[in-house]
Amino acid sequence: MIEILDKYGLKATFNLKSGKFGTNYPYETNGKIEERRLIEPTQVKELYKNHEVAVHTVGHFNLMNSQILV
Repeated sequence: MIEILDKYGLKATFNLKSGKFGTNYPYETNGKIEERRLIEPTQVKELYKNHEVAVHTVGHFNLMNSQILV
């Protein structure tokens, strides 16, 4: 997807979950589930160099009493 945006000179904002960097997750392709590794923090700058990167936490925090809302 990024390659297509770059090819046509289009810019995008990608919202990444910082707490998930470098972790594994299950991914289904052709009815088969396999583990894939999410992007490492050190790879973000190069991969998204022509775009804006926003970062999102894994959970939502209630700032009124500092509890995590999931």
